Amino acid sequence: MQREIKLNKESTIYHYQLIRKLRIRTEMLVSYAVIALLFAAFQYIFYNNDGLLTWILGLVMIIVIHWAILRLTMLRVDEPEDRRWGWRFKLPWSGYLPVQLVEHQLFRKLHRHLLWLGLCAVAVIYPWASESLMISMISWHAWLLAPRLILLRQLRKARRDGVLRLDEQEVLFYHR
Repeated sequence: MQREIKLNKESTIYHYQLIRKLRIRTEMLVSYAVIALLFAAFQYIFYNNDGLLTWILGLVMIIVIHWAILRLTMLRVDEPEDRRWGWRFKLPWSGYLPVQLVEHQLFRKLHRHLLWLGLCAVAVIYPWASESLMISMISWHAWLLAPRLILLRQLRKARRDGVLRLDEQEVLFYHR
């Protein structure tokens, strides 16, 4: 007896093939966290309590700037991609990032925009910001983007039609 499978014409079936699995080692997470603490120590040594205040303020400002740039860039995308993105607060994926599968090409394009537009936003704030706030904002911008840019560097030769899944302990790269 042969089973008959009936599918609705609007049904979509995705077949993904795992191409690459990139593990996130504990040593990397620890060193990543230590870098943030070194930022704080630097700010405190050179700017005292004002340095710590601008260290925190710089983080908040950069997170808001990243969120705004990503949201505005995603408005140009035809599909409602913003439902696949959300807030993450575990290292190394901190900030507004994909919480589901995301297309490799879209992830690459958004982070290219984020890198340069984030630096432009910091440059616009320059006339009104103190030295310690500028150092904090540039440091946080680089710190938040570092794992994402390292990931994109590792996948630079991968096909653009692949999809990414960011997990806490690994990154999975699939082809359709």
